[in-house]
Amino acid sequence: MFKQPFKNNPLSKSGLQQVQKTLSKQGKLLGIVKSSLPKDLASHCLHVITNQGRVTVFTDSSVWASKLLYLRKVILDELSSHFGTPQKSLKIKVLSKQVSKAKSRPKSPSNTALSFLAQANDADATDPLGVSMNKLITALQKKRQT
Repeated sequence: MFKQPFKNNPLSKSGLQQVQKTLSKQGKLLGIVKSSLPKDLASHCLHVITNQGRVTVFTDSSVWASKLLYLRKVILDELSSHFGTPQKSLKIKVLSKQVSKAKSRPKSPSNTALSFLAQANDADATDPLGVSMNKLITALQKKRQT
């Protein structure tokens, strides 16, 4: 049948509440990690995840990832004192930057193309396609003038 990932968790009323709770815990961990690091390095820590003594820190660049690895002991000691149990390992992962394309506007035809279309479209009043083409040409010419 259907999977119910939060069925056995009596504290969870909905899946969204569970996700929000997890994110708030991870945000607190990020604050702990950032407080143990120098300010210039802390600003490049984006997210922290822990799972069974393994800590994963996400950063925005490979340069900062290597600098974070040098401070592995500081980060693990700080989180170990927070949890009360030793944290075994630290991984640093680099998040790739998401590139968004700027929406390009459609190209409007040149005046030469519009005049060529107007000359090629000799339509009488009974031809619905020709009438529509004339309306399109005049609308594009008006838009071109503004």
